[in-house]
Amino acid sequence: MNVLRFLPTCVAIAVLAAAPFSLSAAESHSAGADAAFLEHAAMRNWQADGERGLWIQARNLRWFYARFAHVCHGLSSTNSLTFETLASGRIDRTSAVVTPGGGRCPVQAFARSGAPPQARVEPAPQTQ
Repeated sequence: MNVLRFLPTCVAIAVLAAAPFSLSAAESHSAGADAAFLEHAAMRNWQADGERGLWIQARNLRWFYARFAHVCHGLSSTNSLTFETLASGRIDRTSAVVTPGGGRCPVQAFARSGAPPQARVEPAPQTQ
């Protein structure tokens, strides 16, 4: 009989003890929900970063950066790429880029990024 008297108190303590865990689990889930990916159909533009990475711009003008697992030969000298996204249709760290020569470049890291640096244009010499 005494056990039944303390049961509501024990349940309340258990719920309160689990509350901080639930909050941190929700926070970590929302951080995971913010994991970087881009729907292939939402891609607007891309710009090579030499042969080691690629900036990708979404339709909403946000930029992402894909760093490759190894040097991606031919990336900086092409204007045509194929993105392997498997069935998901998402460009993320599990994707790969295929260059026109058939080189496959697996993405090692994919994250939101700032815009690529603007090319520095040297002023033309003035003729007098």
